[in-house]
Amino acid sequence: MKTKAPIAMRTILLSLSFCLLSAAVFAQTPAADEKKPAAKEGATAKKSEDKPAKPEDGKSSPEKKADEKPVTAIVGGDVYTVTQEVIRRGTVLVQDGKILDVGRDVKVPEGATVIDAKGMIVTPGFVSITTRGVGLDGTPSTTAKLADLLDPFDANVKIALGVGITTACIQSSSSRGRFGRRAQDELFVGLDPTAAEIASSVSFNIDFGDPETAVCKCCGLPILPTEPIERATPQPIRAQKNAVIKMSAGRLDGMLVTDSVFYNVTPGSLTGALNRHTWRETIAKARDYLKQQAEHEAKVAKKEKSRPPRKPVSDDVLALVQKKTPLRISCDSVSAIREMLDLAEELDYDLVIDGATEGWVIPEELAEAGVPVIITPRRRRQPQLAHADHSGSNIESSQIFEDSGVPFGIAPLSSSISLNGLAGRDLTSLPLEAAFAVRGGCTEQTALRALTIVPARMLGLEDRIGSIEAGKDADLLILNGQPTDYRTYVETALVNGHVVYERNADRVMPTFER
Repeated sequence: MKTKAPIAMRTILLSLSFCLLSAAVFAQTPAADEKKPAAKEGATAKKSEDKPAKPEDGKSSPEKKADEKPVTAIVGGDVYTVTQEVIRRGTVLVQDGKILDVGRDVKVPEGATVIDAKGMIVTPGFVSITTRGVGLDGTPSTTAKLADLLDPFDANVKIALGVGITTACIQSSSSRGRFGRRAQDELFVGLDPTAAEIASSVSFNIDFGDPETAVCKCCGLPILPTEPIERATPQPIRAQKNAVIKMSAGRLDGMLVTDSVFYNVTPGSLTGALNRHTWRETIAKARDYLKQQAEHEAKVAKKEKSRPPRKPVSDDVLALVQKKTPLRISCDSVSAIREMLDLAEELDYDLVIDGATEGWVIPEELAEAGVPVIITPRRRRQPQLAHADHSGSNIESSQIFEDSGVPFGIAPLSSSISLNGLAGRDLTSLPLEAAFAVRGGCTEQTALRALTIVPARMLGLEDRIGSIEAGKDADLLILNGQPTDYRTYVETALVNGHVVYERNADRVMPTFER
């Protein structure tokens, strides 16, 4: 009996050890029904990596919705599209800086930011075709880069937005001061070598105005006509830079649209037989260069040896000859306008007449040439004595241009913003000039076009600005009255899809109710 007890105890202990070991192994081993879902999840993940599952019923997946740009909806206002009909109580959808859709039955997406424009008017942003000193930290010149001078925090930007200006054509000032050798070479581009040599050798202490009234700056004595003829050199053609910027207050991104839209020259640059001869030579050199460049590129394409031609003119002249940009020049008299029309037809480039005070005398000639004009309805020019019927300014110029099919844009009396007593005559009077155009007889629709789509076409930007159409930049105004009513205020302005001005918040303009 004493020998059997230990054997029984050993058997019991071995049985307990085996049970404990089996339990431990069973706890570490996953169940069969748990393995199957894990394998299924792994297969599904691999499949989604190879080919994403298609959303059902054409609905976007949650991941796609998270990546979509937010939508802003302007609802309830009368939408003046400019190029199409007026949409009463319409809706404008804006997404990613562009107009997504416009219409009366447009559905507002869920989660969109809604701007209530009920009882108001929605129009495209106004385009100022002549602007100075707005949105820039400094004065642009022919040598300074405009992109380095942009200032979206300029106080004048908010003031411009307060009157509806969302896009502005900025004019640079031509370089002045001492003339160096390099400056002389640039200024006299287009002259033949002999004339350029003569011009470079002349002392610049002489005021080369009218040869008969030229005055020496050293002694102040008049230069008699018996002086050598080389002293009466032609005036160099100084082209001003013209860039387009957006009034994107507080946002530098997207502020600069383009840095070259016009070949803008002063009126005296093409006045006189000698200056016009020089201009013809310049255009001829540009065309000859383009021809040589095309031949050079053709040889390079054939892997033939060829040296590129030397560029005799500036890139701005080449763009003019290629009709990428028009020539813009200020002309007021009938004779000056006709000279520029004839020269543009002869040399085959596009033209924009700035001023055109007496253009109402020859509207058929302007319409036949397809030349648009920039007018200031309040500008006055005294008629010639005994010729009041075909000279001077005319209050009905806007109606005459409209009836004749001459597209015209509107510019204010002053191209800059002034707080020194010029209220009503500076850049902020741009909508007021449109009201005076209506007073002159044109329709309100034509006056609105003169603030929007017509200047946009002059700038070559009609595919981006100037009207409310799907795909264009979301530069929009919400007005509390008719665009050409002097009592109308801009309540809200959007530039590139962002709300950049609100009258009650910015308090640039009076906030009282009408």
